Amino acid sequence: MLRAASDALLVLVLALAVPVAQAAICEDVGGVLMTNIAAIDATYNLGPVFGDLQGSVAAKIVSVNEDGTFTLQHYWVTSTGDTILLKPAILHPVATSDPNVVAVLWGNYKSDIMPGGTGKFAKVHGTLSYFGLADFKQSTLVLRYRGSLCH
Repeated sequence: MLRAASDALLVLVLALAVPVAQAAICEDVGGVLMTNIAAIDATYNLGPVFGDLQGSVAAKIVSVNEDGTFTLQHYWVTSTGDTILLKPAILHPVATSDPNVVAVLWGNYKSDIMPGGTGKFAKVHGTLSYFGLADFKQSTLVLRYRGSLCH
């Protein structure tokens, strides 16, 4: 009986010694961003971000694809100087009655956030989705963003 009790105690001690995996803690984020299209070298969009991820964002149009989509690479710096690392995103624009204006619908433009940013975003992953309008004649883009960041 003493042997059974010591074996049970050993199993309990070993179980407590195994690190417990922590579940990801996710938070919802949202706000607005505005950029001037092709503000830098006729290649990069640049502008302010308001809301939970306030700071500034730049986006390079990497390619205009045969199917009418755009591939973009984003560069996001928060007002505290932290950077958010994003995978290339695909924009599926929706034509409007004005050939210079395209609509961006929820689900047609998403950015995947990956670990590797700086500061509090060094180990963050998640997704942002966008909604708004791009006016190429006026060189302006205004988007709402929403998503989830997980630590």
